[in-house]
Amino acid sequence: MNQRADFIIPECYIDTNLVETLVCTGGCNHQKGCNQVAKVMQEKFADRFAVGIIDADKRRPGYLNEFIEIASSEHIKLFRHPARSHFIILVHPAADGFILSCAEIANVNVADYGLSPKLKEFTAQTKNVMSNKDPRFKRLFRSMKGIGEIKLMESLISYLADNTYQASNDRISEIFQTNE
Repeated sequence: MNQRADFIIPECYIDTNLVETLVCTGGCNHQKGCNQVAKVMQEKFADRFAVGIIDADKRRPGYLNEFIEIASSEHIKLFRHPARSHFIILVHPAADGFILSCAEIANVNVADYGLSPKLKEFTAQTKNVMSNKDPRFKRLFRSMKGIGEIKLMESLISYLADNTYQASNDRISEIFQTNE
């Protein structure tokens, strides 16, 4: 997907980099924080298709309570709103842990990309405002493209972006099962 996808709304810098590297190469609609993602979905996309991408923080936005879980994997849960064309991808425990876990499973050494393999230091690197454009992360994500839950995230976002108002729960479940 080369065009800009304003309806894909990630909450943190590293999620934005991941989504823009793998799927929305023309850009997406970055917001700062889970509550801001929920607010944008409810206000600016009230009558339009939207996919929020948030971390499983201790305090979840109240809007998530309106959603129904459709499918899940070790680090990704997909929720669908019953009345709106809204989806939320919940990454748990958070994007930094998700990425390190995926790198480990893929036998990718993040240190080869100038990144720390230690969660605390890696988290500090992902929280940097510039991490949304950081070429080290882009190279890391490209190296893991097509592997495990990185592939699942890419397949899921691509499917939702290509099938906005016609997304099928059965097909979504198949995507999760195919990428186990």
